[in-house]
Amino acid sequence: MTADAPEDVPADVRTKLSELFVRGADAARAVDGDTVDSVVDSVDTVVLSELPDGETKTVLLHGCDRVRRTAAAEPLVAAEYFEAMRRFVGE
Repeated sequence: MTADAPEDVPADVRTKLSELFVRGADAARAVDGDTVDSVVDSVDTVVLSELPDGETKTVLLHGCDRVRRTAAAEPLVAAEYFEAMRRFVGE
């Protein structure tokens, strides 16, 4: 965990999200839209069910929205959103 990582993300959730972000970034770079969609849905589910309301939840849901909006036309941008979310949670 980095020094600036949000404290409201439990370690097991941080690990799960990090794995999803890596998988999502890889899928976006490979222009695998079905996997990107699946990963974003999984991230949404984890964030909505495992994180308390607050800035962290808002930032991650915003990131998911941006991935959805950019993945088809700009897959490398979508990959960077996944990478940014991974850095944000601290893995």
